[in-house]
Amino acid sequence: MIEWYYHAPGAGRSGPFSADAMREHFRQRRIVLDTLVWHAGLREWQPLERQLEALQLIGVVPDKTLPPPLPPRPQVTVANTAGAAPAAYRASRPAAPSGSRRTGCLIVVAIAVAGLVLIAILAAIALPSYRDYVERARQSQPAASGSEQSMATPDAPAREFDADHMASADALTRELVETAMREFYRANGDTCPDTWEFERIQVRDPRLQGNQDGWSGITPAHPDSGQCAYDIQFYGFGPALDQRTLRYEVRIEGETVSIVCRNRDLRPEHLPPGCEG
Repeated sequence: MIEWYYHAPGAGRSGPFSADAMREHFRQRRIVLDTLVWHAGLREWQPLERQLEALQLIGVVPDKTLPPPLPPRPQVTVANTAGAAPAAYRASRPAAPSGSRRTGCLIVVAIAVAGLVLIAILAAIALPSYRDYVERARQSQPAASGSEQSMATPDAPAREFDADHMASADALTRELVETAMREFYRANGDTCPDTWEFERIQVRDPRLQGNQDGWSGITPAHPDSGQCAYDIQFYGFGPALDQRTLRYEVRIEGETVSIVCRNRDLRPEHLPPGCEG
């Protein structure tokens, strides 16, 4: 049985709890969607809203007659506005650090500064590319689409359908999904990758962002079969594919990722290779 923990503002870490107990805590508003939760196998603490399926919380309605969790306790700072501190306060203060302790503190500070400099350098390299990628994606999304899209959408003119370009975009999309499944699924307690994971991989490998020959958007979906499912829409292929969708049903066994492509509403002549009509 999986043992769950949560970290609520003002309460600290609590647990372990069973999934049934976590659902009851959610119903009683002891935890909410942005409460951090964790169990053995997760790489890091995650917001509860990313574990809804794992905890079977879909359909569980919190009791709104009960109060939500307390906010974080504010830090209290003491300012000395009267000059010298009272004698009792001076007597209780710890002695000033020795020379060796000051040296140790300076070393720690130096290491921290070096780490911040390194982070700044990496950010200076990665963030401009990422911002460019996000901007291209935003500009190229269909105006009527309200769904969460993940793949980059380069500025490319609409074109007539091309089967070779469609096959290339489908292959890149499959590679992106396979990579995310191998890196994320097992490491996060059999959790399906989401939009953030796809974007993280695309920033690392711009080849998977798509190109002028076509690109795609990925929206997480509830799986009818397999372990994960995604609705795929392709762009840059002309009006024949606007708002048309495929479904990837994904299963992972060890390092092997299998994808079954099922047609939702594309015409048969527009399907990529290996997609079931």
